[in-house]
Amino acid sequence: MIIHELPRVLITHHASRITALLCSCTALALTFIGLFEWDVPLTRFIRSLNSAQTDDLANPWLAHLSKIGDRLGNGESLVVISVAIGAIGLLLKRADWKAAGWQSLLAHGIAGVVSNLMKHLIGRARPKFMHSGTLELFPVSGSGWDSFPSGHATASFAVATVLAMKWPKLRYPILVIPCAIAASRIVRGSHFLTDVAAGALFGYLIGSVVANPWRDWRPSLESALFALAPVLAALLAIVWTIGHRPSDLWPAPQLIGAGLTIVILGLVGHIAMVARPTFLPLFFTRPLAQGLIGLGLGMVTGSAWVTVTVLLVCVAYWLRCRAVEDSRVSASATADSRLILKEALFVLAILLALVLGVELRGALPML
Repeated sequence: MIIHELPRVLITHHASRITALLCSCTALALTFIGLFEWDVPLTRFIRSLNSAQTDDLANPWLAHLSKIGDRLGNGESLVVISVAIGAIGLLLKRADWKAAGWQSLLAHGIAGVVSNLMKHLIGRARPKFMHSGTLELFPVSGSGWDSFPSGHATASFAVATVLAMKWPKLRYPILVIPCAIAASRIVRGSHFLTDVAAGALFGYLIGSVVANPWRDWRPSLESALFALAPVLAALLAIVWTIGHRPSDLWPAPQLIGAGLTIVILGLVGHIAMVARPTFLPLFFTRPLAQGLIGLGLGMVTGSAWVTVTVLLVCVAYWLRCRAVEDSRVSASATADSRLILKEALFVLAILLALVLGVELRGALPML
């Protein structure tokens, strides 16, 4: 019986993986379509922060961030970082440092080729040349028509992804740096929001492939897409929440009310899974609880577009987790104080996100 059931299990596993991948790719496509709406409004908002006399950023902190991001994300700085890491590896005879050095250098080179090819093949006008508020494309054009994608974002994310995978315990501090560089490109007025989002996408994909064995390039791309979909969907949700004026028109109030209810239900189930896992039905797994929480947070934005995007991300996450493991918490795990602390911080983070999602609606109305 077990031998006969094995092909069915393998087929189910493969179908779940493919469906999850399709959901993630569709969510990414919807995310970029949604972010595209904010390119011009966000650029106009940034320009409103400039000094009328010099057309430079009036805020010294933003001006400083702009300059640091421009210098740190350029090609010379990234090459120096990669070469320095490789040199340290040679001096200390550390294989991990040597690998991080040459692989980040390789990722940077590939990112540079990919971004420059796309820049000139697409030929999107940079913000300073886009005065009409419409999309203007002049393929194979010169300087100024090379906005998409951001080269700084692509290269910095490619290098940082390699380093983050080589030193996973430091992955979050490492990945904060390219995020700051990407933000500085928008603040500087050099790129639109979708330019840096695309740069982050391409850079992360390139870095993920380079940091892993070449024969595993397909699983590497899949894992990178799964990891990127929720991050970019969260970016869309944040921008939408802050930039849209609160509305009492359908379906915003209904989505917000239902979202709050779903988040609470997901949190209750998540807490019960740690405290009394036998109390819940077998189908209620940790991925299902976290998916409900994510979907509820997406609905709290009041946007049907964001809700559908987040729903696809949650479905992809649930399918991917189901294909790997059951993910239920055993009763013996409740005695682990570290687990309890981790779950408590998770609940607090979700509640904070929920409060911010409600309180920051329309904080910077751009539409």
